[in-house]
Amino acid sequence: MIRAFIALDLHQGVLRALAELQQEWQRTAAPVSWIKPESIHLTLKFLGNIANEQAAEIQALLLKVAAVNAPLRLQPMGCGAFPSIKQMRVVWVGLQGAVEELLKLQKSVEEALVPLGFAPEDRPYRAHLTLGRVKGRRHLQLLQEAVLRRQGFQTEAFDVTEVVLYRSELRPEGARYTALFRAPLGREAA
Repeated sequence: MIRAFIALDLHQGVLRALAELQQEWQRTAAPVSWIKPESIHLTLKFLGNIANEQAAEIQALLLKVAAVNAPLRLQPMGCGAFPSIKQMRVVWVGLQGAVEELLKLQKSVEEALVPLGFAPEDRPYRAHLTLGRVKGRRHLQLLQEAVLRRQGFQTEAFDVTEVVLYRSELRPEGARYTALFRAPLGREAA
């Protein structure tokens, strides 16, 4: 069994800008479990534990879905928290650009996985980049203020050219992600 998810990779320049934003917010000393910058990605679907045999089926499915969806251009822009700034549990950066196409891609992936036994999410998909998970209330007001100050945050735009199946290994020092398969976007897109 492997713990897996489907995601889109980010450009190195984007990851550097997100790391700088994290460093700025870390100075608030709020108790946040920060995502390692090299591990930040755009999740399309969390799969949970899958059997090794299922991985091959998922790969074939991703090839089909990716082939009929065109590459995307996205730009990280804006920031906030789930469920809200006042009750933050997750701090994130939003996305602009080909968001409609991104939503179509995510829906295609989710629908294609249903025959393999993966239930669709109950909540609507909200495209975002998770930077950290809040673990307590100490210094939280400082973090809330810091996030509000950076509402206008943006990085360079980047191109998404493939969908990636990742393995997630939970370790004491944090999750480690390994790309298992990459499906190129747009082979059959009109």
